[in-house]
Amino acid sequence: MKQPITLFIVFLFSFSAFANNPNYAVDNIPDSLLENVHTVIRYQHQQYIVESVGKATEKVKAAITIVNNKSTYDDFRVYYDQFTKVGKIKARIYDATGKKVRDISKSEVNDYAAFDGFSLYNDLRLKHIDFTYGSYPYTIEYDYEISHNGLQSYGSWVPQQYKTSIENSIFEFMIPENMDFRYKAFNLPQAPEIKNEEGQKKHIWQLQQKVVVPKEANTPNTYQPLPILRTLPNDFEVDGYKGNMETWQSFGQFMYELNKNRDNLSPAMVEKVKTLTADATTPQEKIEVLYKYLQDNMRYVSVQLGIGGWQTFDANYVEENKYGDCKALTNFMKGMLKTAGIKAYASLIAAGEQRIEIKEDFTTPYFNHVILHVPSEEVWLECTSTNNPVNYLGASTENRPTLLITEQGGVLTKTPAITNNTQIGKTSIKLGENGSATVNTTTKLTGKLHEVFRYLVHNYSQEEQEKWFTKNQEFPTFEIEKLDLSAADNASEADCDYTLKVNRYATKAGKRLFVPLNLVNQMNRSLPKDNNRKQPVEFELEYEDKDEIIFQLPSSYKVESMPKGVEKITSPYGTYSVEITEKEDTVIYKRSLKINAVKVPAEEYETLREFYKKISKLDKTKLVLVQKPA
Repeated sequence: MKQPITLFIVFLFSFSAFANNPNYAVDNIPDSLLENVHTVIRYQHQQYIVESVGKATEKVKAAITIVNNKSTYDDFRVYYDQFTKVGKIKARIYDATGKKVRDISKSEVNDYAAFDGFSLYNDLRLKHIDFTYGSYPYTIEYDYEISHNGLQSYGSWVPQQYKTSIENSIFEFMIPENMDFRYKAFNLPQAPEIKNEEGQKKHIWQLQQKVVVPKEANTPNTYQPLPILRTLPNDFEVDGYKGNMETWQSFGQFMYELNKNRDNLSPAMVEKVKTLTADATTPQEKIEVLYKYLQDNMRYVSVQLGIGGWQTFDANYVEENKYGDCKALTNFMKGMLKTAGIKAYASLIAAGEQRIEIKEDFTTPYFNHVILHVPSEEVWLECTSTNNPVNYLGASTENRPTLLITEQGGVLTKTPAITNNTQIGKTSIKLGENGSATVNTTTKLTGKLHEVFRYLVHNYSQEEQEKWFTKNQEFPTFEIEKLDLSAADNASEADCDYTLKVNRYATKAGKRLFVPLNLVNQMNRSLPKDNNRKQPVEFELEYEDKDEIIFQLPSSYKVESMPKGVEKITSPYGTYSVEITEKEDTVIYKRSLKINAVKVPAEEYETLREFYKKISKLDKTKLVLVQKPA
């Protein structure tokens, strides 16, 4: 066993890194930093130097050991746009003994457009190096500078990823003494060291000997187990536009002025709005008519150029081109509503599965999407959707903070939660003598549970729908005789109606048939066994299932055994009940399941796991049929 590295050696290493003879031998890494890792940060020094309201320089030096081929650090990327300039990148590769293999040549530093897969125009680019080396482990070393001319935010320090350990990582933030900034730290063990040097305030954070942070499934969306530091300006300037983000109100005021009067419609479009709403007698009817017009005539296309990340194209641009990004489509809808006498506000939001923590007392404008709010009707509109019903945002933007952009500035509020998440199904199963079955099911889904079916209806062909359906069913080999999917125009509802021929629904063994009671809608949530859980557990989706399955038995079989009475489970995590009855030549299976949204501490993990495990076991219950005497 190697001895733990001493503090003296750590500091010596930090000063000797990037010297003529750096010592990157893998044998020098303490054993504790090699456990369960793909990457070891040997040395990392990131400086962020604010020069003025609109200018800053970022300097990065790093030495990183790539332990195996699962590390992502060998794929080196530095992003830039018209407001940033990347200086010369110097880079080298060292083998496991610490011997330099070679320098990275200029020709190996590739420059690409950072295509995001959905933007029509995008000025974001990247410098890229593929550091792949044939023999693991090995070490990469690099240094570069970035000049910022236009600051929407300051730098973040993200020293550690999952499966990564740290020998030494330093972040220095420097700002003129006459300027202020804000920061928020997560999982950093100590406050920064603060120095005043030649008219600059310097804040220094450091991490040393940091072992791997375990990645655990189903942690809360806003939970941050990794160390991270976010730094943000108070005053900022980008592309000649000046603003302040000390408060949500001041940042919203900047956004309002940046986009002021860009929702004015052309005279022709004004007349079009009047025609469209001529027969509408209420604000709700006007909203529905105009939203339908937007969905039928405009399409979503992202355009990200310069200040365009924050400033929308005007309404005339959308009218002429019949497309726009989320800002532009929202702005166009806002303009139509304004013409119809209805006030609406653009609202900034962080959309997606991973929720960003946004607090009232710390302005962090990490938004990536824009939606529309009509306060008089309490209506929210997703203007990029071509098929959502009015006032349905969807799972990616419901129940989260959002910033309304009003004449008085920004107002932090919250989008409504989707609560009507239900699935109600009725199934008839006609069993054959050999275990085959004809299965006919009708299901109605609402709320978030209906979204996938709405997407399938509007984006997949019949053949593609059938392929998706086949992949997502628990039945053994089957043929689809009928599959009808539909989604309501004016409600968050979808219907699924199918008929299947299942070759081996039941298992035949001698004179018996073993019949699964629920292949239609089994519980699919499970947690792995973990006696050392460290982080809390969260499931945000709250939903309810109600199923009735009627089995028509083969004429030559009778019930030999089946569960009796009603099985019930009641828990803070949800409720479950099953009732099975026999009536003449049929068996009727009724199942009710309600799953609560939960957020529980790590010590409650096993209790939650057992709750889901018990339901899953009951869902796999079988009915046993036996042949009647001849």
